[in-house]
Amino acid sequence: MAKKRRKTKTTKGALIKGMSRKLPSEILASPIFREKLKELMKGYAGIYALYRKGSVYYVGLTTNLFGRVSHHLKDRHKSKWDHFVIARIKRVNYLKDIETLLTHLMDLPGNRVKGHVPKDADINGILRQILAVHSREIREIKKVLKK
Repeated sequence: MAKKRRKTKTTKGALIKGMSRKLPSEILASPIFREKLKELMKGYAGIYALYRKGSVYYVGLTTNLFGRVSHHLKDRHKSKWDHFVIARIKRVNYLKDIETLLTHLMDLPGNRVKGHVPKDADINGILRQILAVHSREIREIKKVLKK
């Protein structure tokens, strides 16, 4: 007799509630797509990426996806990007962490701020502390051995 498989609860789709592929910036002004894009993005927070010539230029987070991405057509990023990707996110409390993760993983010429990793979560900082302690120990041993 074959064993019954137990269903495992999935978390798929718990965070991301919609995502686009690369879309041209012109689509935001298009009378054909503008209203539907507004509707699709309305009420959703999200993460978005602006692309310049195929490379990620800027990553941001917002509680108003359509308004924020459209605004970048007029602000300091104007004419510096030609495509964008949006990801609608359900749980707003994770947005800043996701943005921090992305800005630390990629070289983003448009982002001025990378986000802050809490001091107790900075793994490199912890490793530097360990190295400092052991460096002192090694220096002391070197002094003794030179004698």
